[in-house]
Amino acid sequence: MARAAARGACLLLLCAAAAVAEEADAFSPVEYANLLAGSFTKGDVFSTGNTMPLVGRPWGFNHWALQTNDGQSSWWFNGNDHEFRWIRCTHQPSPWIGDYGWFFVGPQMGGFTTKPTGFFEPRSGRIKPHAMDFRTAPDGMRVELAPTMHGAALRVTFPGASRAEKRVCFKLGGGGGDSYKSAGGGAAEFRTNRNSGGAPNFNHHVFVEAVSGSPSFESHGHDTFCFGYPSSATTVEVRMCSSFISQEQARHTYDVELRRESSHERSFGDVRLESEDEWNALLSRAAVKNTHADASPPTSALEGKDLVVFYTGLYRALTFPRRIDEPSARGAETRVHWSPYSKGGSVHDGTLVTDNGFWDTFRTVYPLLALVYPDHLGWIVDGWVNAYREGGWIPKWASPGYRNSMVGTYGDVVVAEAIVKGVGGFDEAAAWDALHKDAYEEAPQGGAVGKVGLRVYNQHGYIPADSGVSDCVSRTLDFAHADWATANAAEVLGHAEDAKRLRDRARGAVTHLYDKSTGLMRPKQKSGAFSSRFSPTRWGDGYTEGSAWHHSFPPFDVELLASLHGGKDGLVKQIMDMLDAPSTFEAGGYGQTIHEMREMRALAMGQYGHNNQPSHHILWLLHLCGRADLGNKHVRRVIDDAYMADAYSGDEDNGEMGSWFVLAALGLFSVSPGSEDYVLGGPLFDRVTIS
Repeated sequence: MARAAARGACLLLLCAAAAVAEEADAFSPVEYANLLAGSFTKGDVFSTGNTMPLVGRPWGFNHWALQTNDGQSSWWFNGNDHEFRWIRCTHQPSPWIGDYGWFFVGPQMGGFTTKPTGFFEPRSGRIKPHAMDFRTAPDGMRVELAPTMHGAALRVTFPGASRAEKRVCFKLGGGGGDSYKSAGGGAAEFRTNRNSGGAPNFNHHVFVEAVSGSPSFESHGHDTFCFGYPSSATTVEVRMCSSFISQEQARHTYDVELRRESSHERSFGDVRLESEDEWNALLSRAAVKNTHADASPPTSALEGKDLVVFYTGLYRALTFPRRIDEPSARGAETRVHWSPYSKGGSVHDGTLVTDNGFWDTFRTVYPLLALVYPDHLGWIVDGWVNAYREGGWIPKWASPGYRNSMVGTYGDVVVAEAIVKGVGGFDEAAAWDALHKDAYEEAPQGGAVGKVGLRVYNQHGYIPADSGVSDCVSRTLDFAHADWATANAAEVLGHAEDAKRLRDRARGAVTHLYDKSTGLMRPKQKSGAFSSRFSPTRWGDGYTEGSAWHHSFPPFDVELLASLHGGKDGLVKQIMDMLDAPSTFEAGGYGQTIHEMREMRALAMGQYGHNNQPSHHILWLLHLCGRADLGNKHVRRVIDDAYMADAYSGDEDNGEMGSWFVLAALGLFSVSPGSEDYVLGGPLFDRVTIS
């Protein structure tokens, strides 16, 4: 089978890694990551990614990005803007979710202002995963930032000939509990508590130190302070580290990550190089090359585009979830964290992660991590299991705590997949408790956790359209996928009765909703009759961010799905009909045209909507139906048409869109996350090495 061959191919790729280690050492993949890709967007009108150029460490506690407007919306950066306002310390995983714990830092010349505005061209600067370096007009200041896990070093070079006032300023996020004070000796500390997620007892504590020059401390109102430098100053440096626990913890982390040691003065260049080396070490685990392209840079624009999209996608995959545990003063091996999942926002030992929407990321990000970064996936899953321990549930969307966004319990699939693939690094017994709870316990009110509608799902075998539970078709199939993945985990852990019960429930859900007359999954009433109001191109009314075309190919039991279509040939025909259909849509239950509709139409691949996640596995079903020729043909079209060096075909969503490209380019795709299988496709590059 193709899936068995894929597992064999993975072993060959791993064995080949040593042979190219020396070659990989000379390659710097961070140079191919385009952080501006997806930022040339129209927000909620037409998305080309809705991304931000986030500089930080892999899975970083903080991210750093440029703010190019007044920040009155979540789209506070746009690649088409040419104004520089501030460098923003951000924790925003998506403009649809919002930010928390943000603050601003930036240089000024001349008189102080609370609303600084400089001018620059984002593409002319150097904004990479590990650092940023740009110049801003009209003053000609050079601004550089190198991140650590919990902080950053900022270096500003002022024009030497200028006699204007010079300063580096900090502006707090504007929360009701914001405060700052001088700590003496060129240091300061502050706290901001802006939190769009409503997590309890949230505070972002920051320790700042001016490590060059002899600045004065300037207070400018309740939310802004500056380090003021003499007019003769040229290059100055400010360093900072932060904590969600306390100011003392922020100072401790500063000592760990940024303090200049007596035996070696840790320079700005040291911090930047450390960041670059960390990114390159991870990005180089997936090495790709065309054998005809021995020159550097690549020999063709097309090949260059593919490398840019590949390593940009890999960068996005390593950006979230966010790791929010901190180094303990009790020892280097001990981690501590503030928990947004616990009722009181208390402090606990161990690893913790946040800022992830599983409805998106379970499809490609976590299968990619399992394939290339299983050692990191272990602690990530441990972080999600700790969220369950502290809050009682696996999140569905986390930022920083439980958020009521999207449907299904796809965090179950992520945890189950780690169990099935033997990833290790987390408590499997606690993980099973979390899966069992999601499978059998009715969700509490609010919708942020658990299976909303589980009672009627159990009663009918599906969620009826007239039950009062929204997104009935999508939600039913989402629940079924989680059931199937949990059944796989149950088998591995020896829970045979649960495995059978959940697998039967998953298969029954698919069978209930399949309409033989249309070949599509349709809303069904409590009576068992299909809802009369139906059109295959009508969005909403039972379907999440899509129509029946996008939610009629559940991937977790392809044999069952094919049998419903009369065999694999019938399933192939249905997929080809989807690709050949006009790219039309009806607003339906949404009552208006939303950006996903426009993006699907613009892609011009029939009813296939690569701009949004529910379609991402569909073309790979062709491989499992014995038509790899058709599958490879249409996958390659998506690679060519839906991915550009500076844009995506829709929201990138926490690394999901980029991870799809990486997996497709590697020629290994997980059609049914929650299993151990990958489908073998046609690699984009001549040479692929996973190490």
